[in-house]
Amino acid sequence: MDKQIPALGAVPSPHDYRDDYAKVALGAPQTAPFALPASFETSMPGPVLMQAQIPACVSHSVAQVLQLYWYKKTGKLIDFSPRFLDVLAKRFDGQPLDGGTIPRLVFKLAVKYGCATTATVPNDTSLSLAQYRNDSILTPAAFTEALQHKIPGFIRVPDSFDAVRQAVYFHGAVSTLMEIGKEWWTNTSGTSSWVDSEIDPLRIPVVQVGGHQIVVKGWTDNDFNTLRNSWSDKWANIGEAKYDFANWAPYIIEGWTVAEIPEDVKDFMATLPAPTDFHYTWNTNMSLGQTNEDIKFMQIALMILGFISPFDPSQLGIYGPKTAVGVLAYQKSKKINPPSANNVGPMTRAALNADFSI
Repeated sequence: MDKQIPALGAVPSPHDYRDDYAKVALGAPQTAPFALPASFETSMPGPVLMQAQIPACVSHSVAQVLQLYWYKKTGKLIDFSPRFLDVLAKRFDGQPLDGGTIPRLVFKLAVKYGCATTATVPNDTSLSLAQYRNDSILTPAAFTEALQHKIPGFIRVPDSFDAVRQAVYFHGAVSTLMEIGKEWWTNTSGTSSWVDSEIDPLRIPVVQVGGHQIVVKGWTDNDFNTLRNSWSDKWANIGEAKYDFANWAPYIIEGWTVAEIPEDVKDFMATLPAPTDFHYTWNTNMSLGQTNEDIKFMQIALMILGFISPFDPSQLGIYGPKTAVGVLAYQKSKKINPPSANNVGPMTRAALNADFSI
């Protein structure tokens, strides 16, 4: 392997309003201010993975987070195979076979299928990409083994300083997508280098070359977080480096971590339609104080579009003040004049029907 050539491969996840329910269900302190120590570092149970030149950074990052979760749960170091997750993701992600994949999808697959170990799916990154991603590697034995290691759920970590550190503190690590540049493998003179003193702390990209998934695992002071990179243990400080969160904030796309989601919340989320599957027709006007199915599906539509934050399940179908705020924002976005927070009339219904036509 030429250690100077990076392997990228993370594609931003489409927004899914259902993720917000999982996050809110966990409650404080993950979603509220909490006094954190001045420095903190998660001791990852396994070595840095060797992604080499395969664009499978998402599965390598997620495999490390899964390994940490199961180590904390059982005290056993399980040699999870990033290749299992990577090849499985290629069945569903709609991305080019020679490209990256979607972080949320990989976590979703780890919930449904689990993850096999390298005993059944060897993670040989010296293979060509076509060989590495050959679907035949996913044998019935691999799926049977993987089911022993399903994760209970996952949450999307807000892209804020406090939220990231709280998630690391309470869950151990956050699988994070960053937009990076060649600064990750060159020094300030532009010469190829993985030397720690020339890479660490990480410099923000002058030119972004693509998305890369890493693991955020701690912090050293009030400014710098610590991350683990799966390119190689020869990179920077045995595969790890620091980055200044404030400077990197514009280049941090999303973060995810394993979380224990309450069963009642998972059951409720299972009743909600996926954003891409949601279609509905509103034939009747709605107004503040009413309760009906049309309002419930309007609330779902406004959550999908980002105009309303998650509802308590008991409030779905009730046109209350929170719904009114979302209606007003939606009407303004559609230039409905005059807007009326307390009423959904023909113009607003027409806009909704156009956005979610059957």
